[in-house]
Amino acid sequence: MKRIEILVTALFVFVLLSCKAQVVNPKDPQPTKEACVYKGVTDQTCAVEVSFGSYGSGIDGTTFTKVTELIEKNKLKYTSKNIGREGETRLCLPLKELKGKKKTQFINQLKSIVKEGQLTSLSIR
Repeated sequence: MKRIEILVTALFVFVLLSCKAQVVNPKDPQPTKEACVYKGVTDQTCAVEVSFGSYGSGIDGTTFTKVTELIEKNKLKYTSKNIGREGETRLCLPLKELKGKKKTQFINQLKSIVKEGQLTSLSIR
């Protein structure tokens, strides 16, 4: 009987120690009330980051095209960083060309495009 208690206790301790606790880093982008929109960016040179993820079959090409067309239409500078092997990408937009209402309108347009996409998110500094 004593062996069973020790075995059960050891098993319980092992399970407890093997579970990984999720550590929330306050510097990481944090969710907002809006779907797919986060507060904070991973690169502080970006005013806005658009991230494209993948389940294993590539990114949402339609959403990527809509986002890049909107960026080019507004003649904005941006950088692109590959973050995965299946086309996962993060677009960084400093938005130095836009001020005030134009900046707000552009971000709202991005939000509406991103919300329609799959595995696409928008992080705002």
